[in-house]
Amino acid sequence: MLYSHFVPREILLVVIGCALAMGCGRRPGVYPPPPQQSLDLGPDPGWLGPFVTMDDPMAENYIVRDISTEIGYRRWAFLHPELRFRVKESRHLKFTAEFAIPEVTFKVTGPVTVSYMVNGRMLGSVHCPRAGDYRIEEAVPAGLVQPDKEAHVAFSASPRWVSPDDGAELSFFLHSAGFTQ
Repeated sequence: MLYSHFVPREILLVVIGCALAMGCGRRPGVYPPPPQQSLDLGPDPGWLGPFVTMDDPMAENYIVRDISTEIGYRRWAFLHPELRFRVKESRHLKFTAEFAIPEVTFKVTGPVTVSYMVNGRMLGSVHCPRAGDYRIEEAVPAGLVQPDKEAHVAFSASPRWVSPDDGAELSFFLHSAGFTQ
């Protein structure tokens, strides 16, 4: 009986000894945080680039006015279509755009002339004698577009198709536009 009386006390002493031993040891030293590095994750979402296609999920950021909001390969350009862009480098720029004159509107309007302006300055025009796809590629005069500042591109079409039902005016289908080098 006496033997069993000392067993719990010995176990208790061993447990206490182990607990005390676990608290002993060297304290961790003081270490500076590791050097910080910035990751280049590209442009911030919503940042304007030099070029956009109408099926780009960020295309809404480029549209200033009068371009349809449905996402697709092409979007309708209405009365005064306007886009905005931002370029990093402004030397040797070309303005490019791809658009189409649909057969359904061409049957009513006949040949269409599409003009384009950059920052309020007329850059050029394209005569469209038939329905179909067209491409613009025009050199941008030096100084017309500034690096890291918004550049606005506006289009006008003449004649435009006018809806007999509600008077809505349709110019053309826009696929892409912007600046290239």
